[in-house]
Amino acid sequence: MKTNATSIAIGLVVMLGIGALPALADDVPLRQITVDADVKVGVLRPLSGIQAVGGVDGTALYKAARIDLIRIDAVLEPGDANAIFTDMSADAENPKSYNFVPSDRLVASIKSAGAEPLFRIGRSSGAANPPADLDKFAQIARHVVLHYNQGWDKGFHYAIRYWEIWNEADSKLFWTGSPQEYYALYDKTARAILSADPIALVGGPALSKPLIAGPYREKFLDFVRWNRLPLDFLSWHFFTVDGNDPYAFTTIARELRRVLDAHGLGSTKNVLDEWNADPAEPAMSKAARASFAASALIYMLGGPIDAQTFSPSDAELLGSKGVPDEVGHALSAFGSLKSTPVLIRTIGGDESGFAVTAGRSQDRRLFQVLISNYQIATKYLRPRDNWDTTLPERRALQYHDNGGYDATINLPAPGKYQVKRYRINDSSNFVLVDQSTQIGPSIHLQAALPPPGVELIVISATN
Repeated sequence: MKTNATSIAIGLVVMLGIGALPALADDVPLRQITVDADVKVGVLRPLSGIQAVGGVDGTALYKAARIDLIRIDAVLEPGDANAIFTDMSADAENPKSYNFVPSDRLVASIKSAGAEPLFRIGRSSGAANPPADLDKFAQIARHVVLHYNQGWDKGFHYAIRYWEIWNEADSKLFWTGSPQEYYALYDKTARAILSADPIALVGGPALSKPLIAGPYREKFLDFVRWNRLPLDFLSWHFFTVDGNDPYAFTTIARELRRVLDAHGLGSTKNVLDEWNADPAEPAMSKAARASFAASALIYMLGGPIDAQTFSPSDAELLGSKGVPDEVGHALSAFGSLKSTPVLIRTIGGDESGFAVTAGRSQDRRLFQVLISNYQIATKYLRPRDNWDTTLPERRALQYHDNGGYDATINLPAPGKYQVKRYRINDSSNFVLVDQSTQIGPSIHLQAALPPPGVELIVISATN
């Protein structure tokens, strides 16, 4: 069977078998879902971000997943062959002191995929000491911005917006200095970036422990306000260690939004630029990680997260030949929602893992429903013996009616509609499992989809 243009746009679909789904057993507990295409509830925000994929060319995935933001490093570090500035004794004003070739190549690939970079300016974990000369460091950062946004040293006019100062300053792995030394670094570097591009967005400090109040959260925000420094975005990281709850990111984002607003920083963006499930959890299959990611992204649509970049583990997203795995295809399923950016009302999803979102195109001829059925492991549904304040409290959840779905999709007009269903589970990697022609305006769909599972339903008007 030939795939049409719509199928290609949806993602890199593996056609392993198309036909009627098997009959459901009478005792399969199905979730009742209603989708009302005439009831607009919002507009899709650009939440398809990712960390740059290393080792292989990720362009195919970036395009299939409609990635809009990719976090990369502007490494300023001696001994790194890919670093932009390696000799800290060199003249910061001399173009010959810079090596832009590797990062130029990376940024060009990002732009060709239709995305924009989020540039982290700093060093790797192998050189966590504060720069010896903060003024020089700031001037180097200024020239990096000049190169990419103002054409300096045979550069570009990319209008790159996001510039992040350092990485996880609250972690000794990445910053061995004092909070005050970080404040000084942020002060000088932020001013230097804006001197190169007055409309750049400057932020940090890429918190590794976003729930911990103290010098790198409240006191950093106080420093920014007292010194009238820009903080266009507050960046933070979180991996759901010892919990694997996909709703945790939305919970943390609400706390950080409260803190920002209390400090008079209501316009500061809330940016989650490293996140995932527990990377060391051995019991999670690829399908479980895919449904975790899809559920988390759907929840983020309803929370105060302004941008995100997913951080894959080494074994996720792309194989040795660059073919997306289940997690990569989950990102593609979420990214496909950009074809239906008008969010419409759904009833039946929950905040426990069974996540549902839906959208329609501007011309009301294309409709998509994304269902992600994820279930937190039983071992994480009881309180911790030792309370860890760096982690959100575990939730006491009881799962019900999550063996699949019984969906009624109310469309704007009668007529013929082509219906396609794509699935990710332990035996399917974004496979087209069913397609049919149905008569609207009300379409009824029923299928088993036990956890872990992700289903993308694509409905196209044919007349």
